[in-house]
Amino acid sequence: MSDTMNKDAGAERGAKPAPDHVEAQNAALDAVEPERLLDGENEDTAYVDDALHWSKVYAELLDFKRKLLDVAERGVTSMDGEAESEVKDTDLKVLKAEAARFERRLAFWKTRTDQLSAGTVTDSA
Repeated sequence: MSDTMNKDAGAERGAKPAPDHVEAQNAALDAVEPERLLDGENEDTAYVDDALHWSKVYAELLDFKRKLLDVAERGVTSMDGEAESEVKDTDLKVLKAEAARFERRLAFWKTRTDQLSAGTVTDSA
């Protein structure tokens, strides 16, 4: 079946098209960028509710990523040679990098929540 026919068949079933190479590459780079913030995330917020919100967001993201890692790590044990190597050399490394970023962001927001709750935040300006 041609690529066009595969795309058309997927569209008929309501499947979303796979991202193109550049889009996939950008998403992969964003996923592991250690300092990347999520849309709307403001580290300089003066509001406890904002800090609590971001703590919850990162706790959920970290929980999700840990579950994916668990599934991937269990699944790789039943793979043969090249498949196992590919997963270990790519997927697991990316998942671990993402989890580490979420851990750092969660720690930041927990500290920020504590600072704001205690009134110990000082203006950086």
